[in-house]
Amino acid sequence: MNVDELLERFKKDCPVALGTRLVLNHLLSNERMDALFARHVERQRCGELLFSSVADVMACVALKIKPSVNAAYRRHKENIEVSIASVYNKLQGIELQVSRALVSETAAELSQLWDHLEGPKSLPVFNGYATRIMDGNHLAGTEHRIKELRTLGAAALPATTIPILDPDKKLLVDVIVCRDGHAGEATLHPQIFDLVQKDQVWIGDRHFASQKMMTTIALDKQAFFVLRHSTALLPNWESQGKRSKIGPCDGGVLYEQKISFTYQGRPLHLRRITIELDKPTRKGDKAVHILTNLPKRVSAKKVAKGYRKRWNIETAFQQLATTLHSEIKTLGYPKAALFSFCMAVMMYNILSVIKTSIGCAANDADLADKVSSYYAANDVSESWKGFAIAVTEEEFDSVYRELTLEQLAKELVDIGKQLDFSRYKKSPRGPKKPPPKKKSGNRGNHVSTAKILDQRAAKC
Repeated sequence: MNVDELLERFKKDCPVALGTRLVLNHLLSNERMDALFARHVERQRCGELLFSSVADVMACVALKIKPSVNAAYRRHKENIEVSIASVYNKLQGIELQVSRALVSETAAELSQLWDHLEGPKSLPVFNGYATRIMDGNHLAGTEHRIKELRTLGAAALPATTIPILDPDKKLLVDVIVCRDGHAGEATLHPQIFDLVQKDQVWIGDRHFASQKMMTTIALDKQAFFVLRHSTALLPNWESQGKRSKIGPCDGGVLYEQKISFTYQGRPLHLRRITIELDKPTRKGDKAVHILTNLPKRVSAKKVAKGYRKRWNIETAFQQLATTLHSEIKTLGYPKAALFSFCMAVMMYNILSVIKTSIGCAANDADLADKVSSYYAANDVSESWKGFAIAVTEEEFDSVYRELTLEQLAKELVDIGKQLDFSRYKKSPRGPKKPPPKKKSGNRGNHVSTAKILDQRAAKC
């Protein structure tokens, strides 16, 4: 069986894995990765272990092809002439700007690839505006392998990040990284200012609704924001008229009011949109207040609907933590943990583009949101080893190496046309039920599960 026949078989049996390998071959080529490292590195030396080799190892871990760094190292050992200790040392020294560039530069190319996908796509959050959603994320505690952590009982937080999502293309286009796991989001706001471009709309929760943030976006950057009102960050504001009722909306009743505040002698006029909720939030809030400087032509209902898109980034965090392997417990050093997270962000973006290509192939813009990231990633991790054995890198490159972005987009859509959607369809769950009250909250107690099940059987 020749290479073309093998590829046709994989196109039918594991299309997502084939699409992922296509995009990875384009983005993670040795030349591209080593050039990215050379552009952004400041102090770390290249040495015997190339950055591209480390990227290959971590890509396997991020996609759950291999369960750990050590297992992935053993898979690539024939191409890496250093010890596993050297790999860990390399990871511990990867500079923050290199990890961030891995996300931003690959996301920029994937954004162009998204543009080349031919077919219907979901409508933008705000028509005529490029939208960005920001949210803070503290990486989960790691194992206490570092000598100074071994005597501590507290969780060891390796780092803090603020990923930036483009909700229209469903891509995490950038990530602000900080090696201090205790860093507050406010300390990283200046780095957000550098990203804001004219006429963009920035969406965020109450932690971003500071007077400086709103003034900088609106007046200095000539852009727009949709932020949840924080009374702690904006306690003093002036009403510019009575609150008017707009009408019912999803989850409550909508109101709008003109307000203003002054920061460092600079006045700013806003719209304060309120959703009086039918049911209180989990924290007991009976209303949600949203601040925006979007023009009046963007209705209060559209602003409220746009703010609800903020949950898209929470969904991305969940997929990074569960579908992919973004937070590796054995990587306690901040730089290593951040590089691992950024590699998983890149994989999230690749799967997102592939999901969009599936919608384009089916001529259904809504289909991309119905594709399960879990089943898509599972297709990759299950079939990757067999795929790599059946079709070597040299054979794969002989067919696909010279593809342009436009040709790559066409190939992804063609793969999507042969995909059996039922294998990747999400399984929606019903509404959540309140958890039952526990009989004991003492964690020192324990029970025998078998005895509990025996008691249940006896009652039947």
